[in-house]
Parts: sequence; C-alpha cells; structure tokens
Amino acid sequence: MTRYEFSLRQEVLLEKGASILADLFRYGQEKNSTEPNHPVQVMYDLVWTAKRNILLTTSEKDLDRIEGQFDLAKEFLSRIETDDNV
Repeated sequence: MTRYEFSLRQEVLLEKGASILADLFRYGQEKNSTEPNHPVQVMYDLVWTAKRNILLTTSEKDLDRIEGQFDLAKEFLSRIETDDNV
C-alpha cells in the first residue's frame, strides 16, 4: 500500500467514525442515556478513542483493527435500534 493509499484509507475511516459517533450521540440523546457507564456512552467513548487513533497509527493492521471496532459499533447500534422498534 502506498503512502497515498494509506492516507486515503485514514480519511475514509475518519468519516466512517464520525458517522458512527453522530448516530450514537443521536441515539443517546433520544434515549436520555447520558450516564458515563451506560452501554451507548461506553461504545461512544470506544469509537471516539479509535477515531482519535486513526491519525496516530502507522500500520495497515492497526487500521484494520480500527475498522473492525467501527463495524462492531455500527452493528451494536443497529441491534439496539431494532430492539427498540420491536
């Protein structure tokens, strides 16, 4: 992977992380889940940390790990939103 491709992947992951953070924030506001140890807040903090680490990482492996965390957070949110609608 060239340096350009690596930087481009970082940018894409930054956008993906921002989208997930916005969705988690919106859900937390709707459900008034603002206490620090609420599962939505914990997931928000984990995604925030992963997003912050995107620009600090220097390996594809680390970017893969961060993307996996984002995918997990997105699935988590999808499932709790689905459970709310049942």
